[in-house]
Amino acid sequence: MISRSPFGDSFEYSVNATQEQERLTQFVKNSRKTVVIQGLGFVGTAMAAAVANAKDASGNLIYNVIGVDLPDEANYWKIARVNKGLASVVSTDTSLDAAYTTAHTNGNLTATFSPFAYTLADIVVIDIHLDIKKKQLGNAREYDFTFERYKEAIKTVAERITNDTLVLIETTVPPGTTEKVLKPMFELIGRQRGLNTSTVHLAHSYERVMPGKEYLSSITNFYRVYSGTDDAAKQATREFLSSFINTKDFPLTELHSTTASEMSKVLENSFRAMNIAFMQEWTEFAEAAGVNMFDVIQAIRVRPTHRNIMAPGFGVGGYCLTKDSLLADWSYSTLFESDKRLGISLSAIDINDMMPKHSVEMLKSAMPDLKGKHITVLGVSYLNDVADTRYSPAELFYDLCTKEGAVMQLHDPLVSYWVEKATSVHTSLDELARLKHDAAIFAVRHSNYLGMTADQILSALPGVSLILDAFNIISEATAQSLRERGVKVLGVGKGHWN
Repeated sequence: MISRSPFGDSFEYSVNATQEQERLTQFVKNSRKTVVIQGLGFVGTAMAAAVANAKDASGNLIYNVIGVDLPDEANYWKIARVNKGLASVVSTDTSLDAAYTTAHTNGNLTATFSPFAYTLADIVVIDIHLDIKKKQLGNAREYDFTFERYKEAIKTVAERITNDTLVLIETTVPPGTTEKVLKPMFELIGRQRGLNTSTVHLAHSYERVMPGKEYLSSITNFYRVYSGTDDAAKQATREFLSSFINTKDFPLTELHSTTASEMSKVLENSFRAMNIAFMQEWTEFAEAAGVNMFDVIQAIRVRPTHRNIMAPGFGVGGYCLTKDSLLADWSYSTLFESDKRLGISLSAIDINDMMPKHSVEMLKSAMPDLKGKHITVLGVSYLNDVADTRYSPAELFYDLCTKEGAVMQLHDPLVSYWVEKATSVHTSLDELARLKHDAAIFAVRHSNYLGMTADQILSALPGVSLILDAFNIISEATAQSLRERGVKVLGVGKGHWN
């Protein structure tokens, strides 16, 4: 069978369990501890690089690292790329690529489809997704959630690990998951297998991975929160994290329970989502009042207590801010049997989900009839300098404009194929110069867009008559220069333009 990657390469694969077990057995025949990472997505990819390059005080490698993912058409390419010394995530972080090259040369990083890997583990790190699905955008109170697929994946670990194993949950989960859902499962399966369950250590620690130029560094040079289900688990987790994180400059924070650690992650992201939602209504106020909200924010940020106030933008995307409050809400009502809801947090998600609609309305204020108009979207990922399109706010903008009859044209320097919309994306600005443009929206603060001059913009977008800056990408001088050449320029949060 063939597995095709977003990089444009493809890999043939076949599953031979016996040969794979033999290969893995040979791989760990040394004195190093073995870390198995379940899931080679955005978190698992960075974790594998960080752990594989960890060294002791004498400069010796500490771990064998085995990444595990599924042997199917959608995922096998990740395994194949890792085994060629390549990262399985598109990134602008050259240090991540270098880390994979080094680990491949050192021979202490491999990837597999085989759950046999868990039998070899001293430490298992869980980096697989736990999804919660809103039934519709703008209504966060109605969602579908189940643990079943997640529990099945974790069960493959519980059925194979040996005594004296640390199992570290890095997945963002509803608070209470490790203690109320996973611990009973590990204890039951462990007793059935005859394990000494007191030596199987369950812990939770959440990462703050930020794919982009500091992708790998966001693992190794940033603060961590953790806890364990008992003191031994806490100690084992502290020792493991300290082996690859710069704890001198970024000390670890130990919380009293795994539930506290889990709550810390979803609260942290819920706060950020709330901050963004709060700013959206003030953004619209500023636009109506003819005020530059970015100037207002800079004036406020001089006050130390208000430095983290958010700025206007196109929308909220990615895997965390769009759904973490829902996980907390589910936990509150289900695991802790409350009749209350996290109403304010859910309302923030509603506002953020619909933010791109505001950009469509701004576009229509200047171009009421979008039917047949060629609208170019610059940036389809959810975050600058990242190729991740999961829950990108560009998706709602695309859908709403398409519903109006617009002809949509897409550009992103890092995304050549938009999986969620099943459509190709231009990656070169030169390619755009051959297209027709009635309006364009700068939606993502990619480095390629920042600092573009009026000449560069008009060269890439010939004939464009309307430009919407949805994320403070175009400078005041550039906007003025565009206006002098007959282009109408609008901006989210830039009431003085509108």
